Amino acid sequence: MTPDQEIKQHKRKKVSLACVFCRRSHMTCDEGRPCQRCIKRSIGHMCHDEPRSSTSKKNNDISSLPTSKNDGDKATQDQFYLIAADPHDGKVEDKLNEVINAKYEAGILKPYNYVNGYARLQRYMDQHMTPSSRQRILNVMGAFRPAFRDVAQALTDVDLILVEEAFERLLLDYDRVFTAMAVPACLWRRTGEIYKGNKEFADLINVPVEQLRDGRLCIYELMIEDSTVNYWEKYSNVAFDPCQKAVLTSCLIQPRSSKGAPLISCCFSFTIRRDKFNM
Repeated sequence: MTPDQEIKQHKRKKVSLACVFCRRSHMTCDEGRPCQRCIKRSIGHMCHDEPRSSTSKKNNDISSLPTSKNDGDKATQDQFYLIAADPHDGKVEDKLNEVINAKYEAGILKPYNYVNGYARLQRYMDQHMTPSSRQRILNVMGAFRPAFRDVAQALTDVDLILVEEAFERLLLDYDRVFTAMAVPACLWRRTGEIYKGNKEFADLINVPVEQLRDGRLCIYELMIEDSTVNYWEKYSNVAFDPCQKAVLTSCLIQPRSSKGAPLISCCFSFTIRRDKFNM
């Protein structure tokens, strides 16, 4: 069997559960997450599995889709899922605008609450870190958090929506990048919540790739205490330095399988992507 035949055979392989968008469109899905169909339609960051409900098959297409809490009515939400599943033909930028606009109209695209992100970090430090490590992190956060707060307070609600729209575009940009990369990689917000990761990173920390979405895990939860402190100190040095955006450092990762699993020594680089407000 030639390599081309093997690839074709792999593509034809049936999966027991299609992603929500392929299921919505009654299209063939594959085992990848994001699947190739969602990547081609520029909605890879929303590609998601959801178990079918045995008690309510009629509602599983919409009610089980991954959403944030929103105020949009059901009609506009349904319209968003239909557009995301089957955007009109045209340029990638036009498709992206169509999906993002539908998401905004559905009330799903909202400014992100970074206060909750910092509160989550505080709870983690209180439960898992020594007082000296907590204080070191609080010291460096005291240097850059006021600057972020000053910028954010000067922005209007529309500006904050545009910031979140830029983040959505960043997620879409990294769909293809992460799919093509053969090294572990992930993308997280400035408060540490991971919103995208590739299969290689999921394998490294021993979690399903679905866990690397929507802030289910935080980057600091994967490191040992000393590495977490080192990360925040390195981050504070470049957070508002326009001359620097990438840092090369090292860390020890604790796989999520069990606390008794061997630590993984890693050399890693993190790059800061700033929006037009330098945040």
